[in-house]
Amino acid sequence: MIGRAPYLSRLKEHRQRRELTQIELSKISQVSRATIADLEAGKRGAYDSSLKKLARALKVKPHELMKGE
Repeated sequence: MIGRAPYLSRLKEHRQRRELTQIELSKISQVSRATIADLEAGKRGAYDSSLKKLARALKVKPHELMKGE
């Protein structure tokens, strides 16, 4: 498995800051709602490609979505 990012502990925070639902973020980012839900719940890490799509959709840098950033 290549390119898994750490858990995105700040994904929900950034999504809510932009007043987006998981469904809306899914449509904008082209990442499934189920994946977004799992990432926000800490059930799994993200592939680099998903991390970049989500960061672009939320207008933040990828590292801003990760824990401790």
